[in-house]
Amino acid sequence: MDPLALAAMEALPLPNLGERNYVNTEGILRQDIYNGSLRVDVNLAPGSQLFARYSGADENAEVPEPVPGRDNIQDAQPHNAVLGWTRVLGARAVNELRVGFSQLGLRSGLPELSFSVAGQSQPLPRFIVQGYPTMGGAGAFTGTTGGGIVNVTNRTYQVYDNLSLQRGRHQFKAGAEFLWIEYNREELPSALGTFTLSAGYTSRTASNDGTGNSLATFLLGLPQQGNRAVGPSRIAGRQSYFSAYAQDDWQVNDRLTLNLGVRYELAPPMYDADGSMASIDYRKVPTPQQIFAEGRLNFYRPTVFVCGQAGYPKGCAYTDKNNVAPRVGFVWSVSPRTVVRGGAGIYYAATDANPLFRLAAGIPANVAQTVSYNNFVPARGPGWEIFGPAVIGPVQVQQAGIDLFQQNSESRQWSLGVQRELGRNWVLEASYLGTRGRYLEQNVQPNNAQPGSGAVDPRRPYAGLVFAPGTAFPSYVSVAGDSVPVGFINYLTKTAESEYDALTLRLEKRLTRGFTFLSAYTLSEARSNAPQFRNAGGVTGAENSPPQDSHDLAAEWGPAYYDARHRWVSSATAELPFGPGRRYLQTGIWSRLLGDFQIAGIYSMQSGFPFTVNLRGDTAGVGAGTGGIFVRPNPVPGVDPYLPKSEWANGRYLNPAAFSAPAAGQFGTVGRNSIVGPGFVNLDLSVVRSVRLGGRVRLDLRAEAFNLINRRNYIIVGRILNDPTFGQLLSQSDPRQWQFGGRLTF
Repeated sequence: MDPLALAAMEALPLPNLGERNYVNTEGILRQDIYNGSLRVDVNLAPGSQLFARYSGADENAEVPEPVPGRDNIQDAQPHNAVLGWTRVLGARAVNELRVGFSQLGLRSGLPELSFSVAGQSQPLPRFIVQGYPTMGGAGAFTGTTGGGIVNVTNRTYQVYDNLSLQRGRHQFKAGAEFLWIEYNREELPSALGTFTLSAGYTSRTASNDGTGNSLATFLLGLPQQGNRAVGPSRIAGRQSYFSAYAQDDWQVNDRLTLNLGVRYELAPPMYDADGSMASIDYRKVPTPQQIFAEGRLNFYRPTVFVCGQAGYPKGCAYTDKNNVAPRVGFVWSVSPRTVVRGGAGIYYAATDANPLFRLAAGIPANVAQTVSYNNFVPARGPGWEIFGPAVIGPVQVQQAGIDLFQQNSESRQWSLGVQRELGRNWVLEASYLGTRGRYLEQNVQPNNAQPGSGAVDPRRPYAGLVFAPGTAFPSYVSVAGDSVPVGFINYLTKTAESEYDALTLRLEKRLTRGFTFLSAYTLSEARSNAPQFRNAGGVTGAENSPPQDSHDLAAEWGPAYYDARHRWVSSATAELPFGPGRRYLQTGIWSRLLGDFQIAGIYSMQSGFPFTVNLRGDTAGVGAGTGGIFVRPNPVPGVDPYLPKSEWANGRYLNPAAFSAPAAGQFGTVGRNSIVGPGFVNLDLSVVRSVRLGGRVRLDLRAEAFNLINRRNYIIVGRILNDPTFGQLLSQSDPRQWQFGGRLTF
């Protein structure tokens, strides 16, 4: 047996719940939070005010994991400062100037661990064994399953100016904003590697029929996939952002007001100040679909370039300059008791900075190596030394890239609502909201093979990446030849779309006689053709970011992970009618005992969120990466996937008999996010008593109950078909919690 595997296993505790399960009963969440703020206001002259504000915090936490000794750290240090000057420019004009700075420092992950191997203390690779907790070292940072340390420092410098001007029936506003954004991220690399182990190598047959044992594969030292990075994994992202707008609120008459505006945004793609970002240019090679059609596999080589070299833009993509965003809105008073409101507009979002780290954590400064074997072809030999030398050229790498001509993400929104006053204090409103998202980010893997068996690399569309002419590499990097073999590729495109439609009914009672009430019901539908981007992923997320078939994105269209079809929320606040100035018991001992009480509550009901049923491992044989959770099973006709509610108390939600693993070398047909999780019901209640102590001194006593009905609101359902926890209810929201507090005002 492999000695490193044995050392990693020895660090695991023995079961303490039945024969197989373990519960960490000794882990303690430790969390310290310190914060403070300061504000200064100065009147410089009549109509001229200056203010300055600073706020900061220091948060430190140690979060227990299922296995003792693998506690994660989560530290954050936010700092914000702003200086503002407001000046009145005559009777009808006001100017507002703001200068701001914000910084957020984050440190999280698992510190590297040491293990005893043959009497010597040493670090180990990170082992991900199907159906078992993560073993071995911390490995590279993952953000989902206890990976190593990441340090992030975000800084934003902001200057904006707004001018408001009143002219007759027109209220004009105009302004501009400039942002300078710094995104600094460093992940401690894992030179020892991370290895994924499955059951395939110990199966009794030549196919992955589920009869093998992943733990045996681990002890034999036969990884299905190995990943490691040699060199620094960091980015010093820099981006400028400019926007300007003009708006006119035009009171056409006493019953109609129009809001007309336009906004322009210019955000060049973020670049790396160290020049370490690289991307891929596909313009000189056929698309994967064309390659599959002609059958010339593992032949073509797209161009990999260092951003800012060889004539390519330093931000890896050309700037989208067409971000003009018109907006229009209206308020129409149909009658004294009826108002109609509506509007439409286009909104843009800059590129998410975090995925760009993948472009900086590879060629040219970082050598990321991936060695993959499917479930039927074992590694060249047992053990973990499978990578070879850290030289760019002879050893296959993985690479990320973005679209050279990407467009900023766009959201088109429109709404229409009718509000009707009922009686003196009640208001009923019906409204519709629609949103269409375009150019949304998604992670596509264009170098995945089509489903099949046997070695993956000969079936990939692209054999490797050719270096752009004149590519300069750091002095510590050795380069062999003018190209490098490539495995899977993460292509961060902006081709996804989304739809959201919602109908809302809202009933409100204004505050009268100490009572106010609000109830709102929303019927909505959210759909998209891309999995959740930058999600938690893994077994605890609703879905994973790579599509099942990167060459058939239309098959990904389905419910969005945030699609909560029904939601009803009601809230009420009531002052008890006892005490001085109230209807009853205005004087006497009972007035003092029962007076000045306020009761408030919020009752929420919501249908569950959808999630995707997957299998762990590349059973389709396409050579995908990023967690290896992307293949979906097949549905079993006529079998209800949901178990009766009576089974919830036993921790069982899904019926495993309703799903079957696809045959080796095939994809499944279960739809993305086609299974809906448990619903949510919650009641929060607070009771506040105000006690007058004389003069201006007052004591407020508060008692609050969260989840007063103590309902089990389940959060996570085991969604990996070939995991032992499939279909089980794995997590739930907090049980009933009580909170008591007091505030003294003087």
